[in-house]
Amino acid sequence: MIGNIVQYALYTLLFLAATLAVAGLYLAFHVRRGKPLDAETTNTLAALSLLAGVSPYVGLFGTVWHIIQALGGIGGGNLNVAAIAQPIGQALYATLWGLGTAILSLVAHRVILVLLPESEPSAEAAGQAATAASEEA
Repeated sequence: MIGNIVQYALYTLLFLAATLAVAGLYLAFHVRRGKPLDAETTNTLAALSLLAGVSPYVGLFGTVWHIIQALGGIGGGNLNVAAIAQPIGQALYATLWGLGTAILSLVAHRVILVLLPESEPSAEAAGQAATAASEEA
């Protein structure tokens, strides 16, 4: 029961990560076209960052839960390979979905950050402006 809940939570997290990635790319392209950077873009980046941090742990929880189920089957005297292989396979799927969600979220977060125009002047540009202002005076 709990293993299925974790699996469905991981599917939902993956869908949410993909949706936020597309939304973030859409917002990044609009910002590059001149639309001002708004709270929606920063919220999308924050959500992607949160998903990248949380989803591996949800996947790990699912992995541990299914391994415990497999070991419980062995401890109960069920040495049938088919009965043990199913929870082990589900554990590997939990790991796959958790890492897949984290990788998608992290890559989308980094790509969106690269696509966004530089919102603050860099330190070098600020230093050049200060030097130019001091030479004029």
